[in-house]
Parts: sequence; C-alpha cells; structure tokens
Amino acid sequence: MNCPRTSNQERAKWRTECRDKLANYIHSQLGLTILPADVKLITKPEDVYQWSILTPVRAPLFNKQLSKHSTGAYIDLCNGVGVHFKAVQGQGAADYELETQHTTTTTALEKSKEHPSSDAITFQSSAKEWRDKFNAEVAIREALEIEMIGIQGEKADLVTEMQVLRKTEATQTHELDKVREVLLMTSRILQERALKASEDSQKITQAAISLKLGSNPCM
Repeated sequence: MNCPRTSNQERAKWRTECRDKLANYIHSQLGLTILPADVKLITKPEDVYQWSILTPVRAPLFNKQLSKHSTGAYIDLCNGVGVHFKAVQGQGAADYELETQHTTTTTALEKSKEHPSSDAITFQSSAKEWRDKFNAEVAIREALEIEMIGIQGEKADLVTEMQVLRKTEATQTHELDKVREVLLMTSRILQERALKASEDSQKITQAAISLKLGSNPCM
C-alpha cells in the first residue's frame, strides 16, 4: 500500500512537470509566453490560446481544472501534448501580440534612454546645436523687431514734427503776406502823402512869390 505522503509528493511532482511541459509547448507552438502556474486546460474564447483535441478519447482531460487531476492524468497530458491534442491561437492572441510589441518597444526605448547609441548621441548633439542656433536667431530677430519698432516710433515723431513745422511755416507765411500787404499799403499811402505834400509845398511857394511880387510893383 502506497504511503499518502509519497502519493501526494508524486502527484505534485507530475503536476509541476505537466505545467512546465504544457507551458514550453505553448511557447514553441505559438510563441506565447505563459507561466507554468497560469497554464489552463479549460479555456475561454477570449484567451490567447485554445486546446484542439486530436484524439477524442482524450477530451475528458479538458473538462477538469489542471490542479484537480490525478497523477495518471498528468502523465497522459505530458505524453499526449502535440500528439493527441495541440495548442491553437485564441481570440486574445492579437491583443497579446500588440501588448508584447508595446512592452518590447517600451523596453527598447527605456534602454536606449539609459544607454544611448553613438548615433543617438550625435543626433542629440546636432539637435542641441541647431536648437541653440535657432534660439540665437530668434533672439536677434526679436532685437531687430524691437529696434524697428523704435525706429518707426521715431519716424512717426519726425513726421508729426514736420507736419507741425509745415503748419507753422504756412501760418508764418500767411502772416508775412499780411504784413507785406500792410507795408505796401502803408508805403503807397506815404508816397501819396509825400506827393501831396510836395504839391502843397509848390503851391505855397508859388503863392508866396506872387504875394512878394504884388507888394513890390516898382521893381
């Protein structure tokens, strides 16, 4: 009669071996990495793998959870994998591949950040150099724009000042024209008065001569 402890140890050994063998088979057959502890006999449509029964007599093995089987069932599973049944991709395989690709890409990116290649270092150096040049050109352009704004402001002030000067000049010219006109009128009046005074002087002189001649008839 077998000792219960020895029987349980034997069953545990075959259960572990069965899980390892099925996990390795799934990986070699489908490229899926499944932990031995996660291997299932009863699968769902959305799982990443399914079991396809090739020998109908072995179908009852997949009606019970793997952990519930006996030692003999574990031996049958180990001997029958790839012969009496095989693993096929389930509906979740596509999501698994996308997740695996994402994980692989993320890992590669993290490694590249931790240990950048010489090309990456050269690219980063060139990118920094171009960024510095760009920032310098932007700073120069901003300085020129500020200077241009100042020049435009000065130009506007000069235009305003020129307009004021022209307006002042026009006003002064108008006033000078008025003064010139007044001077011309004054000069004309003075000339007329001088002419009249000259005529009056001549008349007075003639009158005086006439009076003198009238007072001395014998002469």
